[in-house]
Amino acid sequence: MTIYQQPLGIAVILLLGLLGGRVARMLKMPMVVGYVLTGLLLSPSVLHVIPEALNEELEIIKILGLGMIALMIGGELQLNKLKRIAKDVVWITVVQIVGASLVVFMVMYYVLNLSLPISLLLGAMATATAPASPVAVIREYGAKGKFTSTLLGVVALDDALCITFFGIIAAIVSVLLQNSGVGIDIALTPLIEISGSFLVGIITALISIPVFRKLDNRHQSLVVLVGLALLNSGIAYHFHLSPLLVNMVSGFVITNLLTETYVFHYFEDVELPVYVIFFTLAGASLHLDVLFENWVPAAVYIVARGFGKVGGAFLGARLANADEVIQKYLGFAMFSKAGVTIGLLMIVQGRFPEIAAVITAIELAAVTVCEICGPMGTRFALISSGETTVET
Repeated sequence: MTIYQQPLGIAVILLLGLLGGRVARMLKMPMVVGYVLTGLLLSPSVLHVIPEALNEELEIIKILGLGMIALMIGGELQLNKLKRIAKDVVWITVVQIVGASLVVFMVMYYVLNLSLPISLLLGAMATATAPASPVAVIREYGAKGKFTSTLLGVVALDDALCITFFGIIAAIVSVLLQNSGVGIDIALTPLIEISGSFLVGIITALISIPVFRKLDNRHQSLVVLVGLALLNSGIAYHFHLSPLLVNMVSGFVITNLLTETYVFHYFEDVELPVYVIFFTLAGASLHLDVLFENWVPAAVYIVARGFGKVGGAFLGARLANADEVIQKYLGFAMFSKAGVTIGLLMIVQGRFPEIAAVITAIELAAVTVCEICGPMGTRFALISSGETTVET
């Protein structure tokens, strides 16, 4: 693709993506659904307006978008808020992870009769929740309150626990497949990834805090924020860490040590065009052909995962004695599935090539559906919680 085609492609993505978002809003759907559906319509699966080559060339924008979202999640996790909801967040996160994994495993193994290793890995990967869609919907509807803070806390903790849980299951699968000597390495990898991500996030935050304190210009602070999101992501990818966790930890440290906690609001100046490109490209990456070829196991997987997420979140909230509105609705905001899942798929393909084809097909089909339906679940949960400030 020539350099002149890139600006044309970006222009199409921005303008048609925004149009799709506005149409979605007219239809009482979150704008992010419109972005994703527009990308799917323009993808190689349908009209082939956005070729795979352009999607790959614009990977930097997707990295920036995910980094910004992760920083904002961390920025919302202020200790004075977390003290009130810490018990709720821990119980809900742990129980919904166990619930989603157990339900998916049981259905895959006993209903679809898939092999034990495949069922175990699908169960572990079912625990992943993509943070991008919930955060975008929260921002669009101006949601604030205990329900929203709890949701953000659960989404943040979910990623760390998902990576750890997957590492344990992968070690078990390695033994089942008789890859002798690999199990311990696979079990240690997530622990190294998480601890390394926390360390990098803390270091970059501590370096950036004095910079923010010296800046009294909104636009210069925004430049530092964008640079920080890219710096964290770049370091994470280079050292095989989690860019999501690095940015979340960085945002968490900054918001709790920096007096000017409103600094993350500066993202509002640039977030819309980044979001439009990010989610439209996400839609362009979806695979309708994979969905159609594997719709039966994918449908069963999606239903089982949804039941596990909603039921697990309800049970966890009930055990924590959380507010009734959290018990009833928080699980519906946990359907989205993308970034972490793709990362786990790459691990499966590299370490378990003999069973990767089936897992990849089911997971990619599930991602296609969940990226479209997930924001609708988040919208329903936020409106039901009564914490939206934007007219719905």
